[in-house]
Amino acid sequence: MTETFAAVVLGHLAGDYLAQSKNMALQKSQPSWQGFKWCLLHCLIYTTCVCLFLWTINPLIIVLVFLSHFPIDRWSLASKWLKMIRGRDFINAYLQKQAFWEIDVSFSCLVYAVVDNTMHLILLWLIIRFA
Repeated sequence: MTETFAAVVLGHLAGDYLAQSKNMALQKSQPSWQGFKWCLLHCLIYTTCVCLFLWTINPLIIVLVFLSHFPIDRWSLASKWLKMIRGRDFINAYLQKQAFWEIDVSFSCLVYAVVDNTMHLILLWLIIRFA
């Protein structure tokens, strides 16, 4: 199980960081047909990376990886979670422009990335644990 989860983490990192273009990252959650297409492309590439690291062509795993990733990225669920718990929001940090706001924005972006990755990794763990 540990080796499998390590493969999932590497697949996640490759798919979400190494194989995601700037356009995918910026456009995938835009409320338009273009945003939908960018998110779809990103999730297809992401799913391919995760499944390559898992060394699987199991249709159930493929579908579950795709379906677990799409809503988090399409609707920016990490941002919604941070707003719900009143956590660090990098948009608010930027707009407030307090002293050292650059550091606050950077830290808020880091918090967002950790929340987003945690959501993805929890779902991937559930997939490999129960699928």
